[in-house]
Amino acid sequence: MKITGVSVQVVDAGVTMVFADRLIMNLANVIVRVQTDDGIEGVAGSSTYLGARAVAAALAELRPLLIGEDPLYRERIWQRLNEVSILMVPPHSLALVDCALWDLAGRAAGLPVYKLLGAQRDELPAYASSLTYATHADFQREVEAWLEHGFRAIKLHVWGDPDRDIELCTAVRAQVGPGIALMVDAVGSYSLVDAIRVGRRLDELGYEWFEMPLRDQHIQAYKALADALDIAVTSGEVHTRTYQEAANYLTCGAWDMVRIDAVISGGITATKKTAALAEALGVRCEIHSFGYTLTQAANLQVMGAVSNCRYFEYPMPMGGYGAGMVDEIELRPDGMVSVPSKPGLGVEVDWERMDAMTVERF
Repeated sequence: MKITGVSVQVVDAGVTMVFADRLIMNLANVIVRVQTDDGIEGVAGSSTYLGARAVAAALAELRPLLIGEDPLYRERIWQRLNEVSILMVPPHSLALVDCALWDLAGRAAGLPVYKLLGAQRDELPAYASSLTYATHADFQREVEAWLEHGFRAIKLHVWGDPDRDIELCTAVRAQVGPGIALMVDAVGSYSLVDAIRVGRRLDELGYEWFEMPLRDQHIQAYKALADALDIAVTSGEVHTRTYQEAANYLTCGAWDMVRIDAVISGGITATKKTAALAEALGVRCEIHSFGYTLTQAANLQVMGAVSNCRYFEYPMPMGGYGAGMVDEIELRPDGMVSVPSKPGLGVEVDWERMDAMTVERF
C-alpha cells in the first residue's frame, strides 16, 4: 500500500470567539485526507483560531515527503516529519498527518485506533470546559446547567485577574459542593507572585489542578510555583511541538502533570509517547480535546489506550463542534463519554456538508 494523494481544506464552521476584548477569531477546521492506491483514506482535522491557512499551506508543502510512502510506516514518517519541524513548520501540520495515518491504519485493520494502540478502557468521565464569561453570575448560571447535564467535573477558564478569579473560584466551589471536581485554566495570565497567591487559595478550595498559570516558556518560574503549591501545576496544551519538551519540564519538577493535544503536538504518535513518559515518572498526562469532533476523536482514541489520563475535556457550550460530521462525541447522562468504536478515529464525515463549509483548498 502506498500514499498516492494528500488533500487539504480549510473549513469555517461559524464558531467565533473574542480575545483580548478586540481580536475576533473564527474557529476553523483544517482537514487533511490521505489517499492510497488501495482506495483506503485516512482523515484528520485540527481546530485553529488563527493561522488556519498557514497550517493548510504547510501541509500541502509536505506532500513530497508523503507521496509514495507506505502509510503503515507511521513511526518512520513521524521521525522524518519531526526532523522537518526544525524549519518551524506549524506544529498542527505535522500532527495532522500523523493522526490521518492512524485513522487510515485503523480503517485498514477494521479497528478503532485505541485498540490498535492497545486498549485500556472504553469510556471515561468528562469535564465541562468553559468559555470565559463576563460576570460571576454568567459563570454560575452555566455551571448549574452543566451539573444538570450530568457533569461531575468542571474546568473554569478564568479572567486572569487574581482578585476576581479568587472570588469566582470560591463562589463556584460553594455552588457545587465538595463532590464535584474543579480545575482552573488561567491561559498564562499571571505573574509568579500572583500565581502563588491564586494557587494557595485553590489548594484551600480543593481544586484538582492549576493549568497554565504562567506562560509555558517560564520553566524556572513553574518550578518555583510547583514547589510552593500542593495543587497539581500543569502546562497548557500548546507548550510543545512534540513530546521531548515535556521531558524537560517533568524531569526538573516544573510540572506535576503534563497536558498535550494530538492534533497540535506531534500527533497520536507523540501523544502516546508523552503519556508513556509521564507514566514512567509517576504522573498524569491529561490530554486536551477542545475543538471540533475530529480533534476530539483523535485525542479520545489516545485516552482509551492510556491509564494515566483521568478525564475527557468536553468543550462548552454543547452543540457547536459537530459541524460537517455524521458522528459527534456525546455526553452520557452519567457524565461519561464512550471512546468511538468505529474503525480509525471512529467518526465519519458528512462530506457534502463539510465541502459546503470549505473556504479554501490546498
